[in-house]
Amino acid sequence: MLTDKAIRALKDPEKDRWHRDGKGLYLRHRTTGGKSWVLRRKKDRGGNITLGAFPDLGCAAARVKAAEFTGKRVTKVTLGELLEDWYTEVITEGYRRPHHVRGYIDRLDSSLKSTKLRDLERLEVRRVARRYAEDKGPVAARRLLSILKTALRFAVDAGYIDVSPIDRLNADLVAPAEATRERVLNDAEIRALWVAESQHTALLRFLLLTGQRIGETQLATWDDIAGERWSISAAHTKNGRAHWVALSSQARAILDSLSRERRLIFGSATTTGVQAWLRRWCEREGIEPAFRPHDLRRTCATRLNELGVLPHVVEKILNHTMQGVMAVYNRAEYEAERVEAMRKWADELARILG
Repeated sequence: MLTDKAIRALKDPEKDRWHRDGKGLYLRHRTTGGKSWVLRRKKDRGGNITLGAFPDLGCAAARVKAAEFTGKRVTKVTLGELLEDWYTEVITEGYRRPHHVRGYIDRLDSSLKSTKLRDLERLEVRRVARRYAEDKGPVAARRLLSILKTALRFAVDAGYIDVSPIDRLNADLVAPAEATRERVLNDAEIRALWVAESQHTALLRFLLLTGQRIGETQLATWDDIAGERWSISAAHTKNGRAHWVALSSQARAILDSLSRERRLIFGSATTTGVQAWLRRWCEREGIEPAFRPHDLRRTCATRLNELGVLPHVVEKILNHTMQGVMAVYNRAEYEAERVEAMRKWADELARILG
């Protein structure tokens, strides 16, 4: 199937080209650069029908229009089919981490995905989302609802349906909002985690030492490491800004202990896989409340402040966006201060570990 992004990237051909999308729908690309949607049919069925020009008529809208001409009622489209169209048209083009959305689509209740859009009911979506909350937790359920709402707004814009049946479904009716977490590991918990044996412990130790996000760290490659510095590209950061991390000798030691045969430094384990292991480990160790990978980032930040590192330096280490006047005028990198802060924290961690 064609995508809007792929169509925009097409170079003007030396002669007219026909690009097949499926089910008789083609994009005609002329030498002049013009692009138009054409429904190609047999002569006894009326011949070719020009549906409209691209980009005024995008891929999703062209498919809807073609379906109307071929006799397939748009109202017969299922939620699952709509989600696939939305993922292809919107998510793969505009999201830095489309696999996050892909996971929610794949895990969605199969009976709900097979429901026709015309039959989709708010009550049933709420029931499915509440069951999802029981299985995956309230945060995941609220994210699932947000994904479904966004996809159905796309369905309205593209002409699949006139009104989204779940626009008024409040997230609080699906799962309670998560309270702001304040979890910081104490010395005993740090020692217990450090000696734990698992394929994930090298990653978790590295997160504690550097204070970075797990999603960004799992995308790190050996090409990103240069001496005592780890560079994170803008494409991988939450705020879309490139970042660098000073590596202490202890952080370098963790990297040196890992195999360089794989491209991703910490392997291909999913974020949810690491979180699930950590949750089970906390249960086995009797650690309550259980902590999460992101709590290691909070622990690092808290300990840095306790060591006397200035708050704006800590914010730079975490790659947080500065607030107020500093966001406009302060472009300092605080390189020496960040390197020294990472050394202080690594030394303090060594003291904790004995």
